[in-house]
Amino acid sequence: MARRALFAPNRLLTYAIAVLTAAVLCSSAGPAAAAAPHAPPSPAGSSPPSIRWQNCRDLTGAPVDPTVADCAKHRVPRDYAHPADGSVEIVLLRHRATDPERRRGALFVNPGGPGSSGLHTAYRADRFLEPEVLAQYDVIGFDPRGVNLSDPLKCFRSQSEHDNALLGRLVLPVGGKQVAATMAAAARHTAACAQNAGPLLAHMTTLDAARDLDRLRQAAGESRLSFVGFSYGTLLGATYANLYPRRVDAMVLDGAVDPQLRSHDGLAYDRRRADGMELALTEFLRVCDAADDRCAFSTGDPRRRLDRILTRLRGGPLRLPDGTDMSLSAVTSLLADSLATPARLPGLARTLALLDAAPHAPRTAVADRSGPSAQHPSAHDEDAHDESAHDRASTTDDEDEAAVSEPPYRGDDSEPAYNCLDKPYPASPRTWPGRADRWERTAPHFGRMIAMESAVCATWPERPARADRYTGPWNRPTDRPVLVIGNLYDPTTQYRFAERLTEQLGRAELVTVDMIGHTALGMSACADEITTRYLLGGAPAHARVCTPDDPPFTIRD
Repeated sequence: MARRALFAPNRLLTYAIAVLTAAVLCSSAGPAAAAAPHAPPSPAGSSPPSIRWQNCRDLTGAPVDPTVADCAKHRVPRDYAHPADGSVEIVLLRHRATDPERRRGALFVNPGGPGSSGLHTAYRADRFLEPEVLAQYDVIGFDPRGVNLSDPLKCFRSQSEHDNALLGRLVLPVGGKQVAATMAAAARHTAACAQNAGPLLAHMTTLDAARDLDRLRQAAGESRLSFVGFSYGTLLGATYANLYPRRVDAMVLDGAVDPQLRSHDGLAYDRRRADGMELALTEFLRVCDAADDRCAFSTGDPRRRLDRILTRLRGGPLRLPDGTDMSLSAVTSLLADSLATPARLPGLARTLALLDAAPHAPRTAVADRSGPSAQHPSAHDEDAHDESAHDRASTTDDEDEAAVSEPPYRGDDSEPAYNCLDKPYPASPRTWPGRADRWERTAPHFGRMIAMESAVCATWPERPARADRYTGPWNRPTDRPVLVIGNLYDPTTQYRFAERLTEQLGRAELVTVDMIGHTALGMSACADEITTRYLLGGAPAHARVCTPDDPPFTIRD
């Protein structure tokens, strides 16, 4: 699920990586939680070794300014119930406090996903944190277990193996043939995970990620945790707060999930996500209509025009004036991405205006393949790529040597790994097509897409019932209230989720932002000021309503 001036799904810049060095740090058990369920036991007096910070370029090959930030690797148990069975190497980046003499401590950040890297988030923390916060905190971002540089969970041995396995998958499959191809691609994906992912696959839960976070807190020398989490990161924060309530200092959760619903009924949670996307789309069309010529799509009835475009797309891709062919899947992804990212809304309006007048692409150009943009949902799939799968040679199980010599698999499979273990789904692939039909009737623009994006969980090799995962309670009080921020028109985690999270937590205050978009920090001076005051020791605001800095269509972009 994934933000935001920096934070809408897939808005984070890809962190530059190179082959990691083989440096290994030892691990040891951490202290037990204060009577918290699921907290890992540990011998009295034990603690993990301190983090050893190093030059980022030396450690990861990334071009990070050493005067601003440094990096580290730290090992945590792969299985907290059996810590001797192996470990996971977590990679971190620390953006050092700009005024060390006034340093308050470390502020951990997580950008969401699940499956998003936190390294770039910390390095560019100035995009969502005010200078006074950066002066007094070391901002620490990390790749959670299985993500990016932290022993990435990979289901494929090469990029071509990945591309061929997922060939035919569509963001929004329409009709029996497309739906069958998408379900078949999901089954090939899970089969590859069963064969190649290894023992970490069974330990990709938010519970384990929260335990890791507590190890990192201790290793960083912090007696209590300060944390900012976006989107899925709000679930990580809420889980930590209920495992270790007495270890929480300040916690800001922006773009909130509903932890109770998400951890008990994945389908009901996703169904409500589709509703939230429809609400955000309705608000965008209303604002565009009211903006007159400041919105390129305002002429006539914007909703009727959009539905006409989508109906035409069911007959095949439309060709834009620059020659770009836009399929139904590509346009649906564009809608989802743009609604999550307010700065993209004027561009969305311009593209929709062009599509409304665009002709169908020639049939010889479209066939059954609509290109990578149609097969890989940019707003919901962390391993989207930019090359067409059918242009690559296939790799069979008997071609191990060829797979080694081919370009390596560039992504990882951490997003479905976390989702399929944290969110219980029925293990019945045959139910997905009918569910997509039903959801489309009540959420006509996004119901089918949201229903189908979880198809991989129907055959996932590990099941939630067997996983060590956290399902509550969510009401254990922290010493200070948790600050929750929710946008009224958040398409990814709808506003009702923020209300529900605030109600479920033992102590929390909700700040509401009247804006379209996924998460608010860095885009609302009001929310930024409240967050700054809270992180620097003040009380969180009570029942505040904020506005965005740059509402769409108020000025020409």
